[in-house]
Amino acid sequence: MTNESVTANEVTDFPGQIIYKRCLRKDRAGKVIETPSQLYHRVANCIASVDASYGAKEEHVSITARRFEEAMVRGIFLPNSPTLIGAGREKGMLSACFVLPVPDDIEGIFETVKNTALIQKAGGGTGFSFDALRPTGDIVTSSGGRTSGPISFWKVLAETTSAIQQGAHRRGANMGLMSLEHPDIIKFIFAKQNTSAFTNYNISVKVTDAYMDALDTNPDSLHVVKNPRTGKRYVIPRSVNIDSYTIDDLLPAEQPGENCFTVSDIWNMIISNAHANGEPGICFIDHVNKDNPLPHVGLIVATNPCGEAPLLIFESCNLGSINISAFIHPNQTDLLWDELGQTVRMAVHFLDNVIDANHYPIPEVKEVTLGNRKIGLGIMGFADTLFGLGIRYDSEQAVSFAHKVGAFIQENAHQASEDLARERGSFPHWKGSVWDTKYDQPMRNAICTTIAPTGTISTLAGCNGGIEPIFSITTKRRALDDKEFVQLTPYVESVGTAEGWLNEDVRQQLTNGVHPREIPAFPPKLSSSLVTAHEIAPEWHVRIQAAFQEHVDNAISKTVNLPSSAPVGDVDKVFRLAFELGCKGITIYRDSSRQNQVITAAHKQTSTKYLTPRKRPRKTSGITVKARTGCGTLFINTCKDDHGLCEVFANLGKAGGCPAQSEATCRVVSAALRCGVDPTVLIEQLKSIRCLSTITRRKENKDIKVLSCPDAIARAIEEALSGYEPEIIATNNPCPECGYPLRYEEGCGYCDKCEYQKCD
Repeated sequence: MTNESVTANEVTDFPGQIIYKRCLRKDRAGKVIETPSQLYHRVANCIASVDASYGAKEEHVSITARRFEEAMVRGIFLPNSPTLIGAGREKGMLSACFVLPVPDDIEGIFETVKNTALIQKAGGGTGFSFDALRPTGDIVTSSGGRTSGPISFWKVLAETTSAIQQGAHRRGANMGLMSLEHPDIIKFIFAKQNTSAFTNYNISVKVTDAYMDALDTNPDSLHVVKNPRTGKRYVIPRSVNIDSYTIDDLLPAEQPGENCFTVSDIWNMIISNAHANGEPGICFIDHVNKDNPLPHVGLIVATNPCGEAPLLIFESCNLGSINISAFIHPNQTDLLWDELGQTVRMAVHFLDNVIDANHYPIPEVKEVTLGNRKIGLGIMGFADTLFGLGIRYDSEQAVSFAHKVGAFIQENAHQASEDLARERGSFPHWKGSVWDTKYDQPMRNAICTTIAPTGTISTLAGCNGGIEPIFSITTKRRALDDKEFVQLTPYVESVGTAEGWLNEDVRQQLTNGVHPREIPAFPPKLSSSLVTAHEIAPEWHVRIQAAFQEHVDNAISKTVNLPSSAPVGDVDKVFRLAFELGCKGITIYRDSSRQNQVITAAHKQTSTKYLTPRKRPRKTSGITVKARTGCGTLFINTCKDDHGLCEVFANLGKAGGCPAQSEATCRVVSAALRCGVDPTVLIEQLKSIRCLSTITRRKENKDIKVLSCPDAIARAIEEALSGYEPEIIATNNPCPECGYPLRYEEGCGYCDKCEYQKCD
């Protein structure tokens, strides 16, 4: 936490600057008049005071306030920054996320412009769907003229944010969405090709299951769009000018003619633009509405600015996140689950109270929000937790852990909401919701869990944001009036300081881009799990997101960070995999694809940096296993150093077969292990490779248990990871070369370890 005896101007660290610049109260002259501890005291008392309206006694309210305050001070739970800023202040707006309508009439559009200004002035972010707006060139029936189209009205909303953001507590943020079926979809996809346009907007294309099915089964079929005013269907000729085409340039879907855009053409536009600058992302809108708990109230058409909160029109949501790295067990093998469960239940209580303590700038938002009482409890510090437990982000173990954590948080959040419902009553729109019709379960909140990016609050908590991997071990961040801050990833900072190995020399090496495993003082267990966003293959980003999504009521904010060298094909694979695994949305960002990137690695990267294997120590320890193959008996040695598995050797017990190929496999595997590659990744690549010779011979020889020499090597690595130790049987006939027991067959003694052979 920030030293409270200093003034704002004396605070130079990034967390300190964040809390002083964004969160603490200021007088009319802009002078800070509050300390961090006073901030948490103010917020806790404001939110706890809601209990009194439900009959709690003053003593109970005081106890609850102390629990809320302690959680925030310790950084184990923090609400979204609007709550930190506004709670306890006059007309404090405490929600972060809003969705507003964009109706197809001038009066409605400019009412939304006004409402956007009110929300963003108070610190909220807004999301919009432009599907209802008639396409460019369509008839305006009241005047007989032609409409300028959705993009022009979008510009009006964007200018609104630009006009008011200087006076707000933070910059205004927005999300713009459009369905693939809108006639102006191509304009929308290319709208941010100019990176200076719509800088206060993220954009996502709404993609249906039917479109993804067509992309998979019939990608050359024509892409059909529909005028939202008339319902008429069209196809788009390839000859249109992307910037200026109108509805009159399109052809009837029933008489398409030739050379029109196909389903795959539109997809390629999306992925090529996303590759170019990270926009647009994708919202799988059918996945979203499949999990809509309130279908009787309405369909979800838009999300908040970062995509984690799909909301109904005029709905708001307040978010909060638990720093799960604060619950690592002292033995670093698991989490303190009981304490984490108690914190989840406390956080649900806190966020439900926020709904009542909130000041709503728009009557419609108040009505819908109080009717549904959605909250968004999430986590932060996931990457830090993996470090603490010695788990690589890009591993099956991490995916399993994500499932376990997600299920635990959701189960406890639902139980807490049910308990509140029995005490305070279910949310008013409960009748007809899935909690009524499907589960017959009282619930205080229609939605309980959401995973947000947690930019500000994870900085205050001293952990990595949301469920993202760390971007870099040392990062350079531009924020707060374009100031630059160089930061060591929080977990390394805290652990290194506590354990005493993080000195200035180590810090400087990390800043210069030296990998931790090349720094002798760096703990081997930590360096083996310390992988950064660009070291992680794209599919692991998606698999972690999908694992959490199975256990999250709403959605997840997650960016798949790609290296600058990533091809367009990687974007295609990421987007398709996200759909297959059930994600509700997906966003990618290719490093250095935009100017003025907010977060970069602290060290300069002039070219691609390849990993170099760590040096082999003079001595290693290991085990030898024997496997019969179609090529003969294979002896496989797996060896360890202080960092873990470091090399693998394999030798055939007699001539013939493929010794050169086995040696090549082992050399590559050994180099990969000393580069820090997760052994389980290597096992996955080698295991189950089939060799015709081995498959043929194992039909006649039951002693052959493997499918090939690579399969045998994979199994040996598995045994080494499981801590297998071969049983040494006492013998009067040790091998004269290595001391291992000799095995006798047909009058000859064989050493299964070093291949020594002696015949009588």
